[in-house]
Amino acid sequence: MDINKWNERVLKSKGIVSAIPKVNIVRNIGDLQEATLWDGHTKVYRQDAIFVEGHGLIKCINSELHFVFQTPKTMKGWGLFCTCGSIAGVVGYGAYSKLASPMSNGKIIACIRLLTEKNNTGVGAHADGSHE
Repeated sequence: MDINKWNERVLKSKGIVSAIPKVNIVRNIGDLQEATLWDGHTKVYRQDAIFVEGHGLIKCINSELHFVFQTPKTMKGWGLFCTCGSIAGVVGYGAYSKLASPMSNGKIIACIRLLTEKNNTGVGAHADGSHE
C-alpha cells in the first residue's frame, strides 16, 4: 500500500483538496553567525550572552547548527527564539545539565525544543529535525 496515495484519498474524502505546503529547511556548513527573521529584512546575530529583563545578562547555549536570539522590541510576541524555529527561554541548571556545564548564575538561554527532546528521549533535536 502506498501511504501517500492513501493519505490523498482520505483527505479528498474529507473534502480537503489543497496539499499542505512543504517547509524549506536551510542547512549550513560551519557555525551560523547571522539569520534573517520572518519579516525578510531584520537580521539577528549570534551572541555569547543576552540581557533579559528580570534576569540580567544571561549566557546563550549556542551550537554549530543554530543559535538563540532576541527579537527586536518592535516585534510583538515571544522575545527569545532559536534559529531552528523553536522558542527559546531562560532555564535553570536542571533543564540544561545534559548539554552544558553549570553557569555562575545557574541560568542559560536555550532552545526549548532541543532541551525537551534531550531530556525526554536522550537525543537533542531542533524543530527543523537537525540533531545535536
